[in-house]
Amino acid sequence: MCLAGSYGGKPILVGRRMSALLDLQSELASRFGVVSEVVAADQSTEDGRARIAAKVEELDAIAALLAAGVTSVGQFDVNKISDYHSLIETNVLGFTDLLACIVNIFKRRRSETAILAISSLGAETSLPYQAVYGASKAYITTLIQALSVELRGAGVSVGTFVPGGIDTAMAAHSDLRWGRMGLMDADRCAALAVEALVRQRRMTVPGLGNGLAYLASRTLPRHLVGRVAALPYRRPE
Repeated sequence: MCLAGSYGGKPILVGRRMSALLDLQSELASRFGVVSEVVAADQSTEDGRARIAAKVEELDAIAALLAAGVTSVGQFDVNKISDYHSLIETNVLGFTDLLACIVNIFKRRRSETAILAISSLGAETSLPYQAVYGASKAYITTLIQALSVELRGAGVSVGTFVPGGIDTAMAAHSDLRWGRMGLMDADRCAALAVEALVRQRRMTVPGLGNGLAYLASRTLPRHLVGRVAALPYRRPE
């Protein structure tokens, strides 16, 4: 929405539910007169990633915002291993494969291209009660940082967007002690992410509160930061 409204971009809309994609496509057309494409695909599957990459290639896309991700909430040893498999297949394996495909496509473009991956502030600290999710986001941040060096001079800018809690459906299912309090508005967060993509920023931590938390994660002892990160979650009975 932000890409179309603020920058006149013609996005490729990707998600698992075709009905939701078609609703968004219709809204973009009616509000902004923007023509968009839709791809109903699951990043965790090989077929889904192939269809996303094929559409990026076909439409000569020059920018990609990689935001797909799932989480698992609760004490580490209580959750099912199948939940962790699903998380890793989407956030790590699927992300890596799709990123590699898009990088290869973008390196062949004559114009400059940009990729922004959505990470998490939890990747910079630790995330008790969402431990595997936080670890998967740390993987994303580390990978993108390495690629920003590898791709220097290749015409492909890569960066990370590192938000804290966002007021989304995922947060609503995270069993937070204080509910929505302290969560960033999703629309504001999306606007800042699109700006970071357009301006090709290497790393963006949105919001003053998140910025202070990031600085604390770099200066305070890691065990102390982890204890603070655990405070918003309800403790297991």
